[in-house]
Amino acid sequence: MRHSTNEEMDAKAQAFIQKQADEAAANGNVDTWYCITACAFAASNQGGYVADVYRAAIQSRPGDIEYQRNVLKRIKGKSKGLIKTSVIYGIPRVINAFRALIKALPSPEANETSSVRMHIERPADTDERGIAYMRNIFRADLDPFLDTMDTYWPDLRTLVVTTIYGYYQADTSVLDAITTSQLNIATLVPMDVTAEVAWHMRGVIRNNGTRAHLDYAFATAMTVCEICDVRLKNTMPRPEDVINEERLF
Repeated sequence: MRHSTNEEMDAKAQAFIQKQADEAAANGNVDTWYCITACAFAASNQGGYVADVYRAAIQSRPGDIEYQRNVLKRIKGKSKGLIKTSVIYGIPRVINAFRALIKALPSPEANETSSVRMHIERPADTDERGIAYMRNIFRADLDPFLDTMDTYWPDLRTLVVTTIYGYYQADTSVLDAITTSQLNIATLVPMDVTAEVAWHMRGVIRNNGTRAHLDYAFATAMTVCEICDVRLKNTMPRPEDVINEERLF
């Protein structure tokens, strides 16, 4: 199979982004489609398209500075978005997305620089909320996982529990827990890590999400992988298998 040319990729990406925007209201994703889509493109190492996602998200409200700032805030990830998922796909890729995103701002007034973590004096103070958040997703598997890290690699436990989950993932002040799990799916699929994708599929359900939430994030990720020519070597878990396991219906 040949690789797509840049022109082909651009055409497919632009068409998909516009489709996501056009169908957002009907799908009930008006406030989340651009976060999920932007993160999938960033994880696929095509951060330039994050700017196009932002432009599509604000196109219907060209004079609404407050709305433009809010969309930027959610994409950048004061509580989720790019900054939260960057721990999955890496800082260089989020920086590439950031560089493209700031060039897409329609005016200096549309910029947004608030922080939801300035009040945290010590990141270690977030350990407890990190564990509580993880327990809802991993449930009975969490304690053995923590014990193994404590025994073999305490620094990994600090990174996972305190930093990733406590400091970032567990903060739901901007985007809720369902969207967090959707963003994780959207970024883990391009990373080709099947076990982790399955866990966060369960996370959608365990955070009171629906099959539609799960399907949307997974389908977005798979489509972006196809557009960006991300070749998955592993077979991704099927949403229906996770749904059946969790007895959602």
